[in-house]
Amino acid sequence: MLTVADIMTREVVTIRSSAKVTQAIALMQKHKVRSLIVERAVQCGAYSILTARDIVYGVTAKSADPTSIMVCEIMTTPCIAVEPHMSLPAVAKRFLTQNIKRAPVIEDNQLLGVVSITDIIMKSNIDVFELPADLSQRIEIALRHSRLSWVEGHQLEQESEIAWELLEELNCR
Repeated sequence: MLTVADIMTREVVTIRSSAKVTQAIALMQKHKVRSLIVERAVQCGAYSILTARDIVYGVTAKSADPTSIMVCEIMTTPCIAVEPHMSLPAVAKRFLTQNIKRAPVIEDNQLLGVVSITDIIMKSNIDVFELPADLSQRIEIALRHSRLSWVEGHQLEQESEIAWELLEELNCR
């Protein structure tokens, strides 16, 4: 089973809480990210997060001057963090209950990365089983070569069984 450590983004863009919002915007644009992890003010302190949403709601919507506002004035602090060993369903549930889209990954008070809902979707390994284009034709041929009982209700059961056998055969390849 995949864990947060398997899918997290390890390269984290950070910013000081005393930085101006204009610096944060420039970092977000340069690195093409939607959030920045705000460095701890003290060694064992909590990390914070600054999201594009924080900037839009805390600065732009208020027609405030981003050159005069510091990151610490609008950041989310302390932010919800996750551990690298968490399963994807567990982190998804935490995101749901906390109404967040991303979180820093922290272990032993060290920042290891960031995980987001996009990471959960884009980096999960989902096995895709594609059916062959000629599946209908193969089922039809298998049905023609089988002895079918034409008793009402029993025919559908036999046809389904033949189709499943064909799918199992295809899956073994």
